[in-house]
Amino acid sequence: MSWSPLDWARSTGIEPGAAGTLPPLGPTPPGGVIGIDRTAQLARVQPTAALGAIELELRATGWTLGPLPENSERMPVVSAVATDASSLAGSDTGFLSRRYDESSQGLRLRILPMPEAQAGCAVLLPDFTRGMEALRLLAQRDRLPEEALLLDRNAAGLWLSAAEVGSQTESLLRPEDALLLMVAQGASGVASERIARAAATLTDLGAETLGQDVAQAWAATRERVVTATPALLAAGWEFERREARRTWSDPIAEARQSGSWVGMEATGANAHSVLLRARRLSAAS
Repeated sequence: MSWSPLDWARSTGIEPGAAGTLPPLGPTPPGGVIGIDRTAQLARVQPTAALGAIELELRATGWTLGPLPENSERMPVVSAVATDASSLAGSDTGFLSRRYDESSQGLRLRILPMPEAQAGCAVLLPDFTRGMEALRLLAQRDRLPEEALLLDRNAAGLWLSAAEVGSQTESLLRPEDALLLMVAQGASGVASERIARAAATLTDLGAETLGQDVAQAWAATRERVVTATPALLAAGWEFERREARRTWSDPIAEARQSGSWVGMEATGANAHSVLLRARRLSAAS
């Protein structure tokens, strides 16, 4: 049974408004890998090429750009660089860090060898505040895996629903709980060791490990949430995303509004800051 974003929207209790449609999409920019420097781990690409197409070309030769921004299938490289687009769950500061240089021969991006293996883990934390502390500890102790996404109770319910992990797993989350999803990549055996070390770091924060199945289910279905906007709008709901980077000492702004559903996420952590993201569901006007 495939996940229905409309069933999820109805479950939030937010009544739909007027049905709408998004502007028609233009043609997807073609791929454009000009050349790969394997020694320097750089790929020269056409600036107007789509990230998704470039990633497919790179993977065919054993390379990857790493975690990509949302809606990367159609996003031109130049747009990702200009906006410093953040990835869905990548432990980095944004796409601008992938840019090496640019010339008349194209734009060079940093690339990585395709990992031999990956390992995941889902960790329950008592609340979002301690989840943020968990991210900070992992980042500042250099134990953060390639992908780490913290979800408050609302956002966790959304992502677990989309991943179709089953009501039994969703029922494990208490009203104030936060869920941290982590995925590590690397040589066979190394990825699982890094995930175990990251989970062990969080023991003093009251963390409970759910194992790898939840993280694997999320990783396999992550596109379902980020591509749900057109279907929701057609049924009368607006589904918006807002995000901003904050230092670890900055307070968390309240994102909830009357008459709307809001799920909070945190990702892109480093030793100094983290990216806070709010997804908001409301009646379309």
